[in-house]
Amino acid sequence: MISAAALLLTLPIDALPQDQASVADPYQSAVSARLAGDPARAVELLEPVVAANPRNADAQVQLGLAQLALGQLDAAEAAFRAALSVAPDYSDARIGLARIAQRRGDIAGAGRALEPVDAANADAAELRRQLATEPLPAHWQIDLEGSLSDLSGPQPDWTEAAAQLRYRPNPSTAIGARVEYARRFGRTDVYGEALVEGAIGDGLRGYLSFGGTADPDFRPEWQVGLGGSARVRSGPYATVLTLDARQARFALGDVQSVTPGVEQYLGGRFWVTARWINLFDERGRHRSGFALRGDLQASDPLRVFVGYSDAPDTDEGIVVPVRSVFGGVSIDMSPHATLRLSLAHEDRATGADRTQFGVGAGFRF
Repeated sequence: MISAAALLLTLPIDALPQDQASVADPYQSAVSARLAGDPARAVELLEPVVAANPRNADAQVQLGLAQLALGQLDAAEAAFRAALSVAPDYSDARIGLARIAQRRGDIAGAGRALEPVDAANADAAELRRQLATEPLPAHWQIDLEGSLSDLSGPQPDWTEAAAQLRYRPNPSTAIGARVEYARRFGRTDVYGEALVEGAIGDGLRGYLSFGGTADPDFRPEWQVGLGGSARVRSGPYATVLTLDARQARFALGDVQSVTPGVEQYLGGRFWVTARWINLFDERGRHRSGFALRGDLQASDPLRVFVGYSDAPDTDEGIVVPVRSVFGGVSIDMSPHATLRLSLAHEDRATGADRTQFGVGAGFRF
């Protein structure tokens, strides 16, 4: 008697169900890769599956979960919504949308996404518990800073202070205004700046700023800045590319700066920032340098940082080389208040060396 297994082997490939022949193997491999902590491999396997059959709700949900693990929130949302268009009662897709809203800081939106999910669903119940204990996102933030600088030689000390107000109408957009007071060499400048920033895609953010000084002595008459960041890899070893560009008008002429950089996270609690600083002085000459900084989240409320830079800086509109060593701490006193302390020493190629002590506080509400 021919066994059932042997009979199956005699069937032509075309007789097997199409889903099993063309989808099951990559789908199961993708699920295994995601559960094993390799969401990038899962995405690679699932994208051809959903391209061949966009109505495969299971594959769409697994793709969304893998993209969510990679921080690709917009793509994950599209995958979950594609699954719900085929299977409106798919609980895992609704839970996925709720987790996306949670990641974006939209607690109310996360709750709405969970409303159709059965209360007996364990994953939904756990997420509802998390949402109930999460603080509501802060829409406003005020930062206050002050510093005192001791200069070598007979020069008088510098005194500086700043206040910044930021408003977030939603988790992806911020509007801000900043005022800076500086007293140097017996002269005072007050500089003001407005800024808008926002998300422009998965892992992409951009900003635009404009500022100026009334009757300036050493700060720019006006300054325009633009830049942004791109998260090219997510997870505990995330990589973020940054770019900052500025055009400033001083009494002696225009100064431009272009600063590309990279932030590399090493396990989640430690990250290193490197920036390549390029300045073009009032005569169009190119000067360049670098800055390195390391941050350690020593505990939930405490972060420490140290850094070194050897780069050009503008002093009364003149570009001069400056070497600097700096460090400090940031302490969350509560969910709504942060205290910051810093110390820096600058070795300037011209003029006086400077040692600066700074203190700052941030308030969120």
